[in-house]
Amino acid sequence: MLRKRSSTMQRAWILSLVWMTAATGFAASSGHWRGSGQDGDFRSGALPDRWSPVGENLLWTAPFGSRSSPLVMDGRVFLINRAGKGERLQERVMALDFETGKMVWEHRFNVFLTDIVAHRVGWANLAGDPETGYIYAHGVQGLFFCFDRDGNVIWSRSLTEEVGRISGYGGRTNTPTVEGDLVLISFLNSSWGPQGKGSHRVLAMDKKTGEMIYWAEPSGKPLDTTYSVPVVQTLDGERRLFTGLADGAIVSLNPATGERLWQFPFSKRGINSSVVAQDGRVFATHSEENLDSTQMGRVVCLDARTGQKIWQHDGLAPGYASPALHDGVLYVPHNSANLHAFDASTGKHLWEFNYGKEAKGSPVYSDGKIFVGEVGGTYHILKATREGCESLHEVSFREPSGAPIEIFGTPAVAGNRVLLPTRTDLYCIGLGSDPAPEPDPEPVPAPSDDVRKVARVRLEPAECWIEPGESKAFSVIGMGQGITERTVLPAAYTAKGLAGTFDEDGLFHAAKTNVMQAGTVTATAGALSASARVRIIPRLPYREDFESMPAGDAPPGYITSKLKAQVMELDGGKVLRKMADRPAPPFARLRCYMMPPLPDGYTVKADILGVSKKKRFVPDIGLINCRYLLILTGSSERTPTLRLVSWAPIPRIQKDVEFPWDPDTWYAVKLSVAEGVVRGKVWPRGEDEPDAWSIEMTDPSPNREGSPGLYAYSVGITSKSKGTEVLFDNVEIARNAE
Repeated sequence: MLRKRSSTMQRAWILSLVWMTAATGFAASSGHWRGSGQDGDFRSGALPDRWSPVGENLLWTAPFGSRSSPLVMDGRVFLINRAGKGERLQERVMALDFETGKMVWEHRFNVFLTDIVAHRVGWANLAGDPETGYIYAHGVQGLFFCFDRDGNVIWSRSLTEEVGRISGYGGRTNTPTVEGDLVLISFLNSSWGPQGKGSHRVLAMDKKTGEMIYWAEPSGKPLDTTYSVPVVQTLDGERRLFTGLADGAIVSLNPATGERLWQFPFSKRGINSSVVAQDGRVFATHSEENLDSTQMGRVVCLDARTGQKIWQHDGLAPGYASPALHDGVLYVPHNSANLHAFDASTGKHLWEFNYGKEAKGSPVYSDGKIFVGEVGGTYHILKATREGCESLHEVSFREPSGAPIEIFGTPAVAGNRVLLPTRTDLYCIGLGSDPAPEPDPEPVPAPSDDVRKVARVRLEPAECWIEPGESKAFSVIGMGQGITERTVLPAAYTAKGLAGTFDEDGLFHAAKTNVMQAGTVTATAGALSASARVRIIPRLPYREDFESMPAGDAPPGYITSKLKAQVMELDGGKVLRKMADRPAPPFARLRCYMMPPLPDGYTVKADILGVSKKKRFVPDIGLINCRYLLILTGSSERTPTLRLVSWAPIPRIQKDVEFPWDPDTWYAVKLSVAEGVVRGKVWPRGEDEPDAWSIEMTDPSPNREGSPGLYAYSVGITSKSKGTEVLFDNVEIARNAE
């Protein structure tokens, strides 16, 4: 059940406006990586024109690097980065003292079940909430954390295992945005039911509890994993969200509901750079092929109310770093580290200035200067005006070997200080005077309550799961003109695909039948209705032979699409088939999570058969338990191998034993995890289970929880040919003591 909120919707609405318009002292970053206006324009006191990593205008150095932007809030600097080496390599969120750079706390967590490589860990920027002091972090493996100021975990989610978040291999991980009582995060996912088809979706969660409030699907077919960060502005007294999507479009959404207000098709690939919005206009950039020409790259200005184009400039390639906007001038960083200036009103190109060779970190404007890094290991301070640009100073960073210390992150400005992250260190520079306070914002009038009209409703939570026999409370929330407080409406409730009953107040009581179920709860309030997604997850031990499931569908509630896995009839019975009807690579790998994360100390068992193609192309087959994989390798290795692994591209920890196995033959496969000890066992189906484990390893940095799942990887002869099938049957999940 949702915990009672500590503020009304009206108070949250006013607070959100205050956060985006002004801040004082240490709160100058306002919880957003691009400053209080979310546009790269930071108000500050006097900032240095030059500095030295060993003295001049250097306030402190911390031996903690980052490929994202530092977040400054409430006297602390927050970072997300990687930590440790070898088998103890992890992702980390940490807090430093703003005055000294000394570490206050750190929270380390494993990377798992992703193809993202080590040097791209810590990709997404952090987000902060000045009202609660909470910090939000999105890891490359899909873990989503809410920390308090002192590093305590208030709540967390595993987006990959719970809702099928897709990570890809490039490390492009989306940054959260706090808006009112919500924290918003977008990502590509392929989940269960209607969300089985992959898409770029937006998930809104209660910022205090992590409960899922709504899903939005503004995107068309996704083309890439992307990392454009949403910005939220007030327009005509209403909040509006603007962002780029994986289908190459720029969209505007109602951030309270996820309703799409307009869409502007923009690129033939996904959008990575973030938009900026100001004075009723939205500015966006990309470096891919344009929709209406073969020319690469475009800068565009859109009407924020309608999405209609006002002006455009073609032939630039600003695809990764985001633009900054100050005093009517749009500063656009080209991928090759050429900074371009445009008149924001007319689109007139004002000037071009080269500051390096490759741009990934975004420029920030403050005190008449631009602070920006280039990938090749140099930070630049530029003097930029409407009339032109000149270099004031630059500092380069090199390894003892002479190789550059790369810069991917974006500087942050707070008070009279600038924080400059490199891959290995964080530098804080300033003139040494006290932070200059910013003026208090002018009072913002709240929306009038003279007219109260419910125009739409949402059902909370938007997605959840419970066990058989448990109950779950749902609430219908009215939204619309003049409604500034949380308004719960009476409603009639029905359930589809779920065994259970409702009380009059919306409390759902699940039947005690211990079977996997997935369906929807629908609430009707007058002429309006809304639905929520619900799974009923069986208690352990859980056994599934697929006999009661309809052929042609994915198992209900399993995190997979029927495009990847379907129940099929075979030899008078039924099995689960890893599909091979579509070409690789999009459908080559199956990671099918059967339940949300469970505490370690359980065993997964299944019968598995890998189908060969021309005896040359044999799939990898296996199981998932607590974020470890047990894999019988096929054509992916020269020698058939039995493998235990958690994070494959490094690998952080992996053990292989030679294990000849035959395709087109059923095997019983078992994977057990307890307190960092990971054991696997394989034997021909129908034979007695051997006493000895086939493979075993101990993880010095163990996964303490994770979802049970099924794994397969198969490719065709070419990238356009079909893969090979994998069949699963007689799945069992049980606690080790049972």
